[in-house]
Amino acid sequence: MGHSGGGMFPLTLSPVYQRLKQVIRENRITNFTKSSTFEKYAGNFRPWNPLTWKYIQPIGSDGLLNAYGLTNQGVDVNAPAIASELQAEFRVIPNFYPQFANGREPAINQTIEAIKIYSRFMGPDLWALELNFSCPNSREKIKENMEDALACVKTLKRACLDLCLIAKISYVHPYEFAQELVRAGVDVIHAINTIPYDLVYPNNRPSPLQAVGGGGVSGGPAFNQALQYNKGLREATPNTSIIMGCGVMSLYNADRYFDHGANAVSLCTVCRLNPLEAERIIEEYAA
Repeated sequence: MGHSGGGMFPLTLSPVYQRLKQVIRENRITNFTKSSTFEKYAGNFRPWNPLTWKYIQPIGSDGLLNAYGLTNQGVDVNAPAIASELQAEFRVIPNFYPQFANGREPAINQTIEAIKIYSRFMGPDLWALELNFSCPNSREKIKENMEDALACVKTLKRACLDLCLIAKISYVHPYEFAQELVRAGVDVIHAINTIPYDLVYPNNRPSPLQAVGGGGVSGGPAFNQALQYNKGLREATPNTSIIMGCGVMSLYNADRYFDHGANAVSLCTVCRLNPLEAERIIEEYAA
């Protein structure tokens, strides 16, 4: 639902998407924002530049391939935007991306400063923070950021005792990483982010976005692999709250995740490609 948690432009121009927003608000569904970095960051996709729109493109009949690349205005802009959506009666949890590529200590310090900024604008509505340890379109090697992520969680748990920490992890992260995150103080695991193109299509032609790392696949083409990953994650972390996601394009997909132990299910690509189906899923589980 964008960096504010209240919708993503230009989708917000669509009457069907506007109706979905209303259903989300009326049913008190929690929105996660897109990832914010501490400072303004220009990734691959830039809404104001049509030449970059190719970095989000359809794949298969019900999927997306994206190399968005974390483009955002930074926490100083995103935090007050979230506050505006809270006033409009949306429930919003901010998602923050610690930039470990700039060094572990600076990234952790910026995360703490970001929490202070969120708190200034959100007040008591800042009860949880999602940490994105899983972006496949960053410059970092996400399998190599695990020690940084664990150090970040341990520091935040000491500094922000009352804050619920949610860790978003990747298909390429081993289950042991989730176990270590929980031991470090993470309260909820959100799995998973988009799956790297070459893992969904290992024998296919190179990704259309190969020049920027290949991109990540979401929606229908990613569902079966995401489901199998989450089944294993539930077995590896039986006592941990898990938000299962990736590939939910129908009520059937959501049901499968709940059948395999999801405490909650996240919707993303379906909101963009089929808002009516997203509405149906929400109303089914909110009833």
